Amino acid sequence: MEALRTNGHAQSPPVLAAFAAVPREVFVPHISAEEAYRDVSIPTKRLDDGEVVSSSSQPAIMAVMLEQLDVRPGHRVLEIGAGTGYNAALLAHLVGPAGSVTTLDIDEDIVASAGAHLAAAGVTGVDVVCADGWKGYDAGAPYDRIILTVAAHDIAPAWHAQLARGGRLVLPFSLPAIQASVAFDERDAGLESVSVRGCMFMRLRGSAALAMRPVTVGSSPAARVWPRGEDRVDGAAVEALIRAAADETPIATVASRDLHDGLVLWLGVHEPSSAWFTAPRDAASVAFVPALFEGDEMRASFGLFETNGIALLFRMGTGAENGRESVRLGMRTHGDPAVGERLRGAVRAWDGAGRPGLGRLRVRAYPLGDPYLSPPGDAVLMRPCTRFVLDWPR
Repeated sequence: MEALRTNGHAQSPPVLAAFAAVPREVFVPHISAEEAYRDVSIPTKRLDDGEVVSSSSQPAIMAVMLEQLDVRPGHRVLEIGAGTGYNAALLAHLVGPAGSVTTLDIDEDIVASAGAHLAAAGVTGVDVVCADGWKGYDAGAPYDRIILTVAAHDIAPAWHAQLARGGRLVLPFSLPAIQASVAFDERDAGLESVSVRGCMFMRLRGSAALAMRPVTVGSSPAARVWPRGEDRVDGAAVEALIRAAADETPIATVASRDLHDGLVLWLGVHEPSSAWFTAPRDAASVAFVPALFEGDEMRASFGLFETNGIALLFRMGTGAENGRESVRLGMRTHGDPAVGERLRGAVRAWDGAGRPGLGRLRVRAYPLGDPYLSPPGDAVLMRPCTRFVLDWPR
């Protein structure tokens, strides 16, 4: 708890008190108490192919999202994604005996274990229900607060309908290129963000699940391109371009903290052909991927993938700028030089806009039938149920 406060993730006395009162180790009994209090997510269910479909989320992001949710005593709360039941227990502490918490999960075994964990922790006031989260839970509506602990690419009409007047919805929202935890309040006919924070969650399953469509490049274990929306990428054509000669040039110096949640976000929103390009560290094809981000298991770049050319960002070095750690970025262009110039122009546009990041991002959400017309210059994301309008007010 002290680390959550010191690092600024939990700031309000009620959220700090909830973390102090609820023992996390009861909800993850398969690991030691010491491991339970590390600030990491803990996988609790995997599919046969190894994909993690349930976990106990990282406490830091849980704290951030609870602060965004602003739960008050007496509130009725709907949680979508029960997981271990730990977050529902925190919510129950926040709403107190006068409030109620309903938590949903799509898998019966997860519901059963969450209920058992809550009972073992002595938590009351939580209703654990097996249901498809996309449909919400009308039996308990209206809710003062709705929170998702899984990432969604759209806002379900049910969530809006089940939200009480003046209520708040917090969800990990799948933007192009990154995820962000967005707190939405009602504004006129739609919803408008009141805070946006970085996050990373597994995706919503059920009737509205969005399948990821990575395109393999090279032999297995292969590099992968992750195109957005309905864009199509030809893996063989990408491999041919990557194997051909490339031109490398410096493109910008960027503060490290502005790279992912600033520049990559901007490119993802404004450039339809932008995509992540990743490879496992042990793949022969890892050489295809210039290192923009690199970890123990994965290397990743981000750039533009077009029919006649590819332009990718990579790190040329690090340094300091205005007292902050910075990254010297390069651009590797394969094929048509015009693709590289397009990427360079997009980076300049971000710079000209004041290098905005998540802290300035505003997201407005309108049902598809709403007549709202977005001002020129705003970015518009069309999803099956919602038109999202994005801008970065100064």
